[in-house]
Amino acid sequence: MLYLTLLVPALFAVLHAKTGKYPLSASVTLSCLAIVLLVRSSIFIPAAYALSVVGDYFMAHSGGKNSDRMLLGGIVGFFLAHACFLICALRTAAVTSAWPLWTILGALLAVGYAVFLVKTLYPAIGERFLRIAATAYTGISLCVMTASLFSAHPPLPKLLFSAGIAFILFSDTLIALSRFLGRKKVGRWICPTYFACHILIAASQIALQKFLG
Repeated sequence: MLYLTLLVPALFAVLHAKTGKYPLSASVTLSCLAIVLLVRSSIFIPAAYALSVVGDYFMAHSGGKNSDRMLLGGIVGFFLAHACFLICALRTAAVTSAWPLWTILGALLAVGYAVFLVKTLYPAIGERFLRIAATAYTGISLCVMTASLFSAHPPLPKLLFSAGIAFILFSDTLIALSRFLGRKKVGRWICPTYFACHILIAASQIALQKFLG
């Protein structure tokens, strides 16, 4: 029955796709926050959702004359949210027989994004502080992605959580492509992948709660 609660954020996501209204975007995240509180997940998960709402607010209102400041506020909010996700991932991390594979995968992601930042994104970002913020945010996102792969949780919660982090990393990449590199067509996928992240992470906490009983 708990999995049925995921229909609530999914419904808000569909409504947002039809209207584009920010309150519906926030409702996706807040309903996921309510779900993880219901299943009594680690306090860092609802904290991450709350910080994501803050980051989402700044991002959603970053189109005006103070666009760079609002964008920076959004990056800071999401950075802190990722810090909470990172704490959760590190608390369950363990060295297993698959550690060489996860280490190699994490290293490849880091190298790939480093090349993307230096060769492609930096030349398109004029503001120095935005470059620093983008670097820090990308770094912590990759750390969360890698740490999630080392989780000692059962396969289903681990897969759902890692998939959620992968979706937010992909969503952030789309934001960079759309905002700084003029690839406007990819913009339509930013919100769906962002919402998928939060719904998948909520699903991971339901799966974990069922495993722990």
